[in-house]
Amino acid sequence: MTKAEARKYYRSLRKSFSKEEVNKLSEQIFEYIKTFDFSGSKSFHLFLPIEKNNEINTYPIIDWLFQQDKDVILPLVVGDDMLNCKVEKDVETKLNSLQIPEPVQYTEVDAFTIDVVFIPMFVADKNGNRVGYGGGYYDKFLARCRPDSKKIGLTYFRPIEIIEDAYSGDFPLDFCITPEGIESF
Repeated sequence: MTKAEARKYYRSLRKSFSKEEVNKLSEQIFEYIKTFDFSGSKSFHLFLPIEKNNEINTYPIIDWLFQQDKDVILPLVVGDDMLNCKVEKDVETKLNSLQIPEPVQYTEVDAFTIDVVFIPMFVADKNGNRVGYGGGYYDKFLARCRPDSKKIGLTYFRPIEIIEDAYSGDFPLDFCITPEGIESF
């Protein structure tokens, strides 16, 4: 399956979910996240969900990270790139022109300081290659992160066998978390 085929197929599947299904599946993913040992990690990059696209509800994860005394970093799209925005508990957000929630108040931080990156995506393959929206934002961002930063994809769907057109500029995941469990690459 190519990235374009996977993007079209899994976007359609995800769009068919009810809000109740999104919340239930998001909760199952969150339960698996809580089983990770993050004791050596302080700084977490996390996306905010685009609700109209039925993305995974990450707000409970953010609240949990704050309870664990972790630093929460949210993305802010600027042109064709993303800023890394450290936020405080009860962060205020606003929707940008693409209907992506973004923080209003933040402190910009360097990507190299981030220990764990939770990545939005449609699906991954069994090699850890992922299919996102195709804008390249996360590939640019991951290129600036430390090589030892944990890259964890969050998706509703189990990995497929292979993404035929994965290329060397893609950054493979270390883990993928679905409602059914954790895949390690």
